[in-house]
Amino acid sequence: MLFAAAGLLLLGFVASRIGWHTVIKELAAVRAGIAIIVVLSLVRLVLQTRAWSLALRLDGFHFSTAHLMLVRLASQGIGYLTVLGPVASEPMKIRLLREHGKSPAAATLVDTGVYWFASGLVGIGGCVAACVLLGHSTKSVVSAVILASILIGGLVTIARPRLLLAPLGDYLGARCPRWLRKAGEIEIAIRNFARQDRSTIRQMFLLDLGCQVLMAAEVATVFWFLRLPLHAGVILGLEAASRMVKMASGWLPARIGADETGAAGAFLSFGLPAAAGVALALARRTRDLLGCLVGLTWLAWMSRHPAGPDSSEVGTLTVQMGEV
Repeated sequence: MLFAAAGLLLLGFVASRIGWHTVIKELAAVRAGIAIIVVLSLVRLVLQTRAWSLALRLDGFHFSTAHLMLVRLASQGIGYLTVLGPVASEPMKIRLLREHGKSPAAATLVDTGVYWFASGLVGIGGCVAACVLLGHSTKSVVSAVILASILIGGLVTIARPRLLLAPLGDYLGARCPRWLRKAGEIEIAIRNFARQDRSTIRQMFLLDLGCQVLMAAEVATVFWFLRLPLHAGVILGLEAASRMVKMASGWLPARIGADETGAAGAFLSFGLPAAAGVALALARRTRDLLGCLVGLTWLAWMSRHPAGPDSSEVGTLTVQMGEV
């Protein structure tokens, strides 16, 4: 709650520096675009769920698309509203789909890895666009190069065929901590799974690239309603900045204040109104909170329903995170 309060103070500080009247005016202008952003997000959710479903079916799990969409919304809601981010959301997805003692960890983490890979490629493209468009600003270019280096390192780690954690656990032997040995086992399962069907992985990758296009379309929607000039390089650069903010502020509940501050700074870097960046961040926050409401409402209902995960399983999720 202290982190959330600090984020709210940061949001208030940024809005006061820009001007509350200006922020409210821009938000009112983009109000109709929020509905379009929600629709684009729904299509993106369908594509993400389709990619996840392909991975699960390859591992012998069969769930309806609607069920997987609700599980994703619930897990994303947990990750979004807590200080743990993906450390909470990924185990939540695995826990909610566990059946008859069989864990969908490998399929779920492969799906997440493929999505991050597609997102990283778009982020690198945005960094290149930022370097070209902001070559006059040394600070902006340095920031873009640093982010691109981090993303490239992450992509290499995801794509490399050789194991990393499992050999480390073997080297440590009896001194290897339990969590590292468990992580090594999951790493082996993920690598073996990824080698099963390359065509499925490629199909998942194309679906996830479609998700990145839809995220860029959200920015274009805000540009359209605010009557800002559309420029593919600028949109890519703003998306790269958005990924930087997410990486740096994932520990903040709902990334309160960080999303708005980062968007305002990114818009200013490209010579755009800072208030427009805040409007974009708030529009996306509205979409995210709506998804949290749907997902967590479903989770609360399922925890009391005999067919869903019982309340004791949901209550012990924090303990299970350490094992995953």
